[in-house]
Amino acid sequence: MRIFIEGIMEGTHKIGYSFFSYRAMLMYFIHFPLFYFATFFLVVIIMSIILNKNIIEVTKIASIGMGLIIIVPVIDSILCGGCFITYPSRLEKYFLHFLNPFVSLIDIGVSTGQRIVIILICFFAGLYGYVVRNKFLNGLATFLFVLLAILFSGGLTTIIAGNRPEEFYITGGILNTDTQKFSAIYLIFFIIVYFAYLYFLDRKEFGILISSMRIPRMAFYGGAGVCGFILATHNEGNVYKIDLFNFLGILFVFLCPAIGFWVLQILNDFFDVKIDEISKKCNPILQGIRKRYYCLSGFSLFLIVITMALILNYQLFLIMSAFFFLGVIYSVPPVRLKRFPIISTFILSVAVILAISSGYSIVFFEKTFEKIPDSLIFALLSGITIGFSVKDINHIEGDRKDGVLTLPFLLYKKETLSGRLPFSLILGSSFIFIGIFIPEVLPGSVIAFLGTFFYTFLNRKPKEWFYFLILYIFSAYLLLSLLF
Repeated sequence: MRIFIEGIMEGTHKIGYSFFSYRAMLMYFIHFPLFYFATFFLVVIIMSIILNKNIIEVTKIASIGMGLIIIVPVIDSILCGGCFITYPSRLEKYFLHFLNPFVSLIDIGVSTGQRIVIILICFFAGLYGYVVRNKFLNGLATFLFVLLAILFSGGLTTIIAGNRPEEFYITGGILNTDTQKFSAIYLIFFIIVYFAYLYFLDRKEFGILISSMRIPRMAFYGGAGVCGFILATHNEGNVYKIDLFNFLGILFVFLCPAIGFWVLQILNDFFDVKIDEISKKCNPILQGIRKRYYCLSGFSLFLIVITMALILNYQLFLIMSAFFFLGVIYSVPPVRLKRFPIISTFILSVAVILAISSGYSIVFFEKTFEKIPDSLIFALLSGITIGFSVKDINHIEGDRKDGVLTLPFLLYKKETLSGRLPFSLILGSSFIFIGIFIPEVLPGSVIAFLGTFFYTFLNRKPKEWFYFLILYIFSAYLLLSLLF
């Protein structure tokens, strides 16, 4: 509501600030909401710390006061017919004279309505602090720290720009427009304060949530996205200079599939409780995390990934939507395709292709799948469909109990060499398939085959880290072969 009213009553007097475009939609639904939510969470955390109050109680009170932001455009419209509100273009005047009613800040992008409402918010926060602790100093400290938090949040883009935003936020790079750049900054800011909020909400559950991350697998999917970006820039001959926003762009390419996998892992944990009780897998639900907390955390991470994808480009948003759809049909009944051998790992191979395409989309946009080499697609589809079955090698008993059929369940008997032989051969052959479609890596494929085969064949208790080590080394080898 605030954004809508600001558009029609402030300087532009337009619904949505400007004519319809991807940039306008990003501004309206991503950029400004991220700023408000990040600021809100920061204020709540600070008030909770200063007053030593439960963060849920502070959230309930602060969320009521958040409605004050709606009246900013109304005040500006009454006093001066609307202003062109921006982030402050100069920090000295912004910080030194914000509370001085005799100095106008309109020339640096800060309106009278903003100043009045921010002071009102800080006043009510201070009043709340005084009532809760019955001490004037608590009220004064709350007022001052909330004010500093809001001013910091509002001035963050100018602080990062070294007080020269007009020279810093120029068009070009992976994050092409200023709106994409602002959105990226406030998304990172939001992620930091939101995770801090989750920490203060429940330290024990937050610890379980963080420890539940499957770092090797997240790194694999995220790394696939970055590899796709490297291959795309190499094929197109693009050169991106080293700067903050290109770094953030590459970071987002990594985080979209990486956090996306985390989201799907959380989803999968809800439907794998019976299996994990038997296989002793570290399922956070079995470790005591509340289902509601875990569910809301997963949904929040889902929104973060979708937001990140939209900041980069619309095509990546569609790619990640497909990525999540695959995760749903993989894990969720009644479909739950993870129950079926080959089909389940084929879905995972398609997910890897989508992760790679996320990097390609930065360069080729809607032509992404036209530009990914067919040989790479077929190599990964065949190799990963066979190779990713190793993830189930330590969950055979749990899969049997839950009626999930996997290649290890069908072909792997760890007690004897003859029982381990069939699966060892099939697992190692995943690298050979990649070498068949991409002959340049055939020598490395043979080496990876031998290492995987003998480790699986001779070891009754194979460890997942070994397979990921081989996978990472071979992936780096494959990338270098495709580049040179």
